[in-house]
Amino acid sequence: MTETKLVSVKIPAHVLQRMPPAGKGRSRFIIDALEEKISRRSSPEWKPKTERGRRLAALLEKGRRERAPFLDKEGIARELAERRGRWH
Repeated sequence: MTETKLVSVKIPAHVLQRMPPAGKGRSRFIIDALEEKISRRSSPEWKPKTERGRRLAALLEKGRRERAPFLDKEGIARELAERRGRWH
């Protein structure tokens, strides 16, 4: 189970009126809305400012093909099984 924390926030009345009532899914509504908002955030692109940083960025870019595509949970499990000699 996921650890939870109690948080108190002030919500404008017009927003509160449009949310489900307490005991009828309000918490899930708020959590879903926050998760959706967070998932839309894009992490700022790193831009090196020093010569050393630019060299490191160039190395990262050259190695991008070797690191991609990134594995999902099942891909990681499959990779570990293959490395341990357990084939599917």
